[in-house]
Amino acid sequence: MEAQTLELGRRIGLERSPHALVRDLSVAEQQLVEVARALSMKSRLIVMDEPTSALSRSEVEKLFTIIRRLKADGISTIFVTHRLEEVFEFCDRYTVLRDGRHVGTGAVADATMDRFINLMVGRELGLLAPRTDSSATGTVALAVQGLSRKRKRGDASAIELHDVSFEVRKGEILGIAGLVGAGRTETARAILGADRVDAGRILVDGQPLRITSPRDAIGAGIGLVPEDRKQQALFLELAVRTNLSIAVLDRVSTLRVFISGRKEDALVDEYRRRLNIRMASANQQVGTLSGGNQQKVVLARWLALRPKVLIVDEPTRGIDIGAKVEVHNLLFQMAASGIAIVVISSELSEILALSDRVLLMRAGRVTGELARSEASQEKLMTLMTLGQRHAA
Repeated sequence: MEAQTLELGRRIGLERSPHALVRDLSVAEQQLVEVARALSMKSRLIVMDEPTSALSRSEVEKLFTIIRRLKADGISTIFVTHRLEEVFEFCDRYTVLRDGRHVGTGAVADATMDRFINLMVGRELGLLAPRTDSSATGTVALAVQGLSRKRKRGDASAIELHDVSFEVRKGEILGIAGLVGAGRTETARAILGADRVDAGRILVDGQPLRITSPRDAIGAGIGLVPEDRKQQALFLELAVRTNLSIAVLDRVSTLRVFISGRKEDALVDEYRRRLNIRMASANQQVGTLSGGNQQKVVLARWLALRPKVLIVDEPTRGIDIGAKVEVHNLLFQMAASGIAIVVISSELSEILALSDRVLLMRAGRVTGELARSEASQEKLMTLMTLGQRHAA
């Protein structure tokens, strides 16, 4: 078993001990384990559902190489993805589904990006239209100063943070970009108090905070939409109403003891309309919603709390193009209302479309900062991979 595990790991670029606990791996490494498990079964048909959603570009290239090798060996692959550019990489034929219905099939060689977008959303769509005007004010909502975290014994998979510092103003969208292992998610978790830090200060509206747990950060007006909504945000077997209202029980309860069904219904209905959440009813299990609607429920939960600062980690991972544009527009609206927003994304096109400024990270350090007017995918990638000295 160890020999087979090591061989499969080498084939897909997963350099981990066979004895490593999967829960200690990064999200990207966990995804590679799932791919390796499918390969280990010597299947004639492999269905891959969003296999690249948590992978870096280099890891995606390795996966594509594996799929091409499988194809040469006569193994068929059904490849489910929302990243349309991936369809053109190696797929022979495509099928598009919209709202549970088949809307198109054809040869990839005869297709265009515009054709896919039109089929998926049922209309022409300005995909990922960039932010054209900033609602940022001069008031700093969140200041992070010298945030540092050393790797602890028994925590070998943790990414260290080294003197991470930045500011976000009210109404501003700050993008944080970096490759897998850059420390983006670790920075977000440290700000929220989910992970302890060794040094550094966090200030909201100029007031230093003592954060020992997420409760302290939430009380100070900081919210976090995590990168894995199913494991870290949602209670999949509970109703939409419970998932949406669970953070604002004081607003939907009577005497802070009994939940008021009327108040809860009103809350759910408000955000269903505001965010265009598609659901059968407020009692529908949230785990049965589409990925885009699940993400809207998580965003609605924080909107209901009226945060001063909202950190969104991979806000559009695993959702379709129509939902992605809706989430982008929602973030623009939240910024326009005065909320300071930090967006973490592995998609450089998304970072460029959303951000007023972009912070670059590499190996737990801030390697640069660019204004929207001077940012490009080439500059971002240089700062993410090589650092400030090579970005000129």
